[in-house]
Amino acid sequence: MSAAAFITAHPVAQFTKNRHFYAYYDGFWMLASLAAVALMVAAKWQPLFGAPQWWFALAMPAMWFCCSWAHLTIHNCTHGNLPKAINRLVGELLGVLVVVRFASWDIIHMRHHKYSDDREKDPHPNFVSFWKTVSNTIVMVEKQLFQQYFDTWGDTPENRRAEKRRAWVSYGANIVLLAAWFMFLGPWFFLLVFAPANLLAGLFVIHFNWSTHNADRAKVDADFRPVNLDSGYYWLGNRLFFGIYMHANHHTNPRLANPLFWDEAKLGPMEPCVDAKGK
Repeated sequence: MSAAAFITAHPVAQFTKNRHFYAYYDGFWMLASLAAVALMVAAKWQPLFGAPQWWFALAMPAMWFCCSWAHLTIHNCTHGNLPKAINRLVGELLGVLVVVRFASWDIIHMRHHKYSDDREKDPHPNFVSFWKTVSNTIVMVEKQLFQQYFDTWGDTPENRRAEKRRAWVSYGANIVLLAAWFMFLGPWFFLLVFAPANLLAGLFVIHFNWSTHNADRAKVDADFRPVNLDSGYYWLGNRLFFGIYMHANHHTNPRLANPLFWDEAKLGPMEPCVDAKGK
């Protein structure tokens, strides 16, 4: 693979061609994060922000917006909706901001589209309870990363051992990346702004998936499905975040960067929006 192809190829494509993809990927980010920490130590880096300031209260919602916007831009990157030359680069850079990194977003989200609302195979299946969906998502994402590897490369004792090693290296890479952010930003800004903003952005992404699969209107588990939402809070969310709540449109045509703009002349009739009462 040429250098240009390597830096533009989607992680999910590289993962299916190289069983050692994650070892290289996580290893790279761990070394890069360690290098950043070492460089700051050697340079006697003074944190970007010092003691708590009154404006931290304003910075937190602004950081939440940036992290949420980053997640949803990464979502577009997973579908190749940015120019090919920068799609992977943007996904990787924003993946560092939200800590989860791009490869896991890419691989997990493609599995979600393949097995949408399948309780056994969807990395983030929904429940009527939002908080049950949150706790289940935390468990299922890692479980489905394991399963994606087994589906691709076989479920063998050797591969199970390899995946356990991969998981520990992946967690380690995230810890070192968080340490780099901690040192760069300073402890107070990290604890009062960066960390809570990232946590709330993660919950926002789970809520977006939950609401757009009909979960907040479903009365029974069997009613989960992608729906279009465009009223109230969802109307505003569509205008701030790439039309994300027009999710039936997205599942029909994932290559639309903003599924709010649906061209019926080219794409056919759009599924009607579901209102707050489920009609």
